[in-house]
Amino acid sequence: MLLVLSATALLACENEWYVPLLAPPADSGPVLWMWVGAEDEAPPCIDGQPPKWEGWMPETPEGLPDTCDACECGPAACVLPSKVMTNGMACPGGGPSIALDAGAGWDGTCAALPSPVQPDDVASIVYEPPTLSPCTASATPQPPPVPASFVRVCAGTTAQDPPGFIPCMESSTEESCRNDLTRHEFFEELIDNRACAPCECGPPAGGRCVADVGLYGDSACSDRVNAAVSLGLGEVSCADVSSPLPLSAMRATLVEAEPGACSPSVAAVIGTLEQREPHVVCSFPEI
Repeated sequence: MLLVLSATALLACENEWYVPLLAPPADSGPVLWMWVGAEDEAPPCIDGQPPKWEGWMPETPEGLPDTCDACECGPAACVLPSKVMTNGMACPGGGPSIALDAGAGWDGTCAALPSPVQPDDVASIVYEPPTLSPCTASATPQPPPVPASFVRVCAGTTAQDPPGFIPCMESSTEESCRNDLTRHEFFEELIDNRACAPCECGPPAGGRCVADVGLYGDSACSDRVNAAVSLGLGEVSCADVSSPLPLSAMRATLVEAEPGACSPSVAAVIGTLEQREPHVVCSFPEI
């Protein structure tokens, strides 16, 4: 009877261990030897035999992180106002209005108006305040690396004792190892299909921006109309005009420019880690 059980167990070791409650016969030795560690440190199988399997054993079976490295946001720069509105009545206005617009991206240098606005058509001017530019998000980060150890499994007998390898036997991916053995699952391929969602920046806040905006009676910005103002963030101003000069040009400068800041988003990991060709072995000692 003992002979029959030993023969049955030895036959099972050649493929799967179908009798998990029985130990392998003492004189047959383990079917497989397994090495786990860094790929560039993996020793060869004994006698130059090709490995039975090679693959990767994830070190975080509970799951990979679902967020990427922290995003960053550049500063929110001060932006000059580029437009004023003339009005035919004194402040707070209410009469016919004309928009004087230097255009988006204006750097504040002298900008001649297409058609001068005559003094009789202007009683007051409404000035727009400076603003903060949107923040620029940092480049999209990479997903956290996959922590995994390299696995090399070789065939062997009791006469062989390759250094660094541990004895084990094959099991199926659906089965668990018996109580005195440790289960190890690894995969021949780990295909990383993950990416990080693009970084985003919230609305700008903070900072201090003060703009000096001047209107001029000539296109070269030499005759300044006495309706100039200095405006901070969020300040809208109306100024009465008392000048016989037409409005022919405008110019602006930032007299204070302290950038604001934006809150960065947390980039989520999108996509999955694809695990192909699974194998399971049951080892005798703990790794």
